[in-house]
Amino acid sequence: MGGYAVGHRGWPERFPDNCLAGFMAASAVAPAVELDVRRSFDGKLVLLHDPVTAGLVVADTPWPVLAEVDLGDGHRPALLDEVIAALPGAAIQIEIKNHPDEAGYEPDHRLALEAAERARPGDLVTSYNPATVDAVRGVFPGVRTGLVATPIITLDEAVRRCVDGGHAALIPRDDMISGPLPLSEGLELHPFTVNDPDRARELVESGASGIITDDPGLISQHLGARTPTREHRP
Repeated sequence: MGGYAVGHRGWPERFPDNCLAGFMAASAVAPAVELDVRRSFDGKLVLLHDPVTAGLVVADTPWPVLAEVDLGDGHRPALLDEVIAALPGAAIQIEIKNHPDEAGYEPDHRLALEAAERARPGDLVTSYNPATVDAVRGVFPGVRTGLVATPIITLDEAVRRCVDGGHAALIPRDDMISGPLPLSEGLELHPFTVNDPDRARELVESGASGIITDDPGLISQHLGARTPTREHRP
């Protein structure tokens, strides 16, 4: 499979993270975007990376208040439903932010399940927590899932967890990869966050699928604007 750019939280080189304008701009130059989902106090699926924004605890703050936060240059937070509606032709990696050490943690993974209900063919529901993506697989076996991995486990262990869980993709941090990719049949690898075009090309030549980047325009240009294969498109 040819590699392609995935806009990391939209297009952070040009827009604040997780804002609608950034996602729309990224989708104009790359076939996929990645975003972060949390739940507001009143139950909305809000796109924010951190548990606290502008001094507000996301899980303790209603959406009308969060909606007025200035992320920078006048951009405001968005809802998952808004971005899905605005990007009918882009694949979306929906990363679930639901950590046991953070306010609003949901041990029953309701946030992930509600996000999975909205996923379209070609989208991915992802998380650092294997239990979260396993829960999605159990309830929505037709939804594509992926495990986000950092060096707290080895790359080989992360691959094993993905294969055992039946997940479609592994999203490893780039610094976990120091040699050949541990490819497994049918498993996509989407390294993050890769902003060096030479590194992006190296990873693609080694078998990586989506290259998650802060500059999807630059990486798309250097990868030749490849797109997901037909079966992975929305």
